Amino acid sequence: MKIVDVRVHPVAVSRQYATLTSGGQEGRQNPDAAPVDLSYFYILEVETDSGIVGIGEISDIDPGMRLVDGSPMDLTNVTGKLRSQLVGRSPTDLERMSLEVDQGGLVNCAIDTACYDILGKAYGASATALAGGHLRKSVWVSWVAYIREPEAMVPEIEEKLAQGFDAFKFKVGRDIDMDEARIKLFREIGGYDLNLKLDANAAWDVDEAISYMRRLEKYNLTGIETPIDKNDVAGMAQVRQAIDTPILEHVSTQDYALDLVRHEAVDVFNVSTVGCGGIYRAKKVIAIAEAAGLHALLGSTVELGVGTAAQLALAASSWRIDWPSDLIGPLMYTDDVLNEPWEWDNGYLRVPEGPGLGVSLDPQKLQSLHHALPTAR
Repeated sequence: MKIVDVRVHPVAVSRQYATLTSGGQEGRQNPDAAPVDLSYFYILEVETDSGIVGIGEISDIDPGMRLVDGSPMDLTNVTGKLRSQLVGRSPTDLERMSLEVDQGGLVNCAIDTACYDILGKAYGASATALAGGHLRKSVWVSWVAYIREPEAMVPEIEEKLAQGFDAFKFKVGRDIDMDEARIKLFREIGGYDLNLKLDANAAWDVDEAISYMRRLEKYNLTGIETPIDKNDVAGMAQVRQAIDTPILEHVSTQDYALDLVRHEAVDVFNVSTVGCGGIYRAKKVIAIAEAAGLHALLGSTVELGVGTAAQLALAASSWRIDWPSDLIGPLMYTDDVLNEPWEWDNGYLRVPEGPGLGVSLDPQKLQSLHHALPTAR
């Protein structure tokens, strides 16, 4: 079985809530940073000579993003690059493609996702089964609340509590006083037993991270994600030694995973298909967390339906994913490109069980959501 064609569909979908993060140490100095309320995607259809078509997703594309060779992410260029690198290959050659095809995590993930979808359809098995088997039928999700004034977030939190969510992640890092006010209000609304982790998106330096976390730990925090620049592994280890809250960090490569383990810098790996470049690569990173006795969760760039299905296959087949994951896309976006509705049960998202990803594209949605990637956001 060989790949014979690649088709790419550009779409854009609005978010239910405008989303704002710290933007890191530089970003937090910009009080006029605009929240994100519209996300852009490329949906892939990868066709084989057997007539099977696998689907993939390049998720939440920043219009300024470029491919690894520096060329633009416009539709013509992306389609041409994918065809030149994929046509003639077998979708079974995941190891070879991981060595020979590299267009960055988001694009690599879309390729990997389409291959798992093709193989599952060819063998009559789910992507979850191919990735290791169904260890769980649904995945625990933490709702991600982005930065906004405390009172403005109340309807969102109350809605998610009513829907059964018992795990949350708060984006923080622009203003420590507002961060504390939001966390305090959240505890007043939901109580102190709810799972609550924070994500500073590298807004702090080492001293700030230690000082601010000591100030906030009285609110019974589950974890703090990316408190400082993730490349400062020694600094992260210093923060970890100074606070009681577990440290979470995005881990997308085996080399970085080993560096974190050697420095005893983190407690939890944040792993994702989009960060690692697909299910196949992500499994290798998760294996390091297993070997080191660390915990893991699935992070997210806020995927649409195809990307979410791939994430769920990874989560359902990996026993080490034992913390609540950030797969909020099915509730964050106002629409989707899939035929199938998502099934939720008190903050748990059900894993599709059909062949391949277990989901299919709705041609009418691809048409109605069609939107070219702008040159700048």
